[in-house]
Amino acid sequence: MYVRAAAVILMVLCGAFCGMNSSEKLRKRGDICLEIGRMLRICEFSIRSCEAEVYSIVSRLKAAELSMLTFLNELPESYEENGDFHDKWRTSVQKCSGFAAEEKTLLIEIGASLGTSDSEGQLRALAVYQTRAQELYELREAEYRTKGRLYRSLGLLAGVTVGIIAI
Repeated sequence: MYVRAAAVILMVLCGAFCGMNSSEKLRKRGDICLEIGRMLRICEFSIRSCEAEVYSIVSRLKAAELSMLTFLNELPESYEENGDFHDKWRTSVQKCSGFAAEEKTLLIEIGASLGTSDSEGQLRALAVYQTRAQELYELREAEYRTKGRLYRSLGLLAGVTVGIIAI
């Protein structure tokens, strides 16, 4: 009797935790968009203040410790004779897991535009990317508000349903 009651409680908790985990994944997608915006502001500051080239921008981004943008750790901080910076940026973003397709596309476009025009052109492009990152953030927050609550409720409901069936 006590074993069955404990099993039911564990099933309910398991369902609730699954729902909370799914909800947390949605919240992290919004946090990634915020971190992309922070990365863009660092890039903008680097270009505006000292017309930094891509390798010094990467150094500043690594120093800023953008923990969710792990692809930055794979990028070189100095010129390499055999490698193309933009290819390395693209491949490191594509290898990174945890990003939705929209975020990956935005990050690849950002990397493709860095260092390809004069300072003013780069600053204009970064302003466009900041707007897109903000729009993505607002979209992710709306998803979290609606689907996050749904996932938490469904997880708990699934746990209760399995618990009732087990009784």
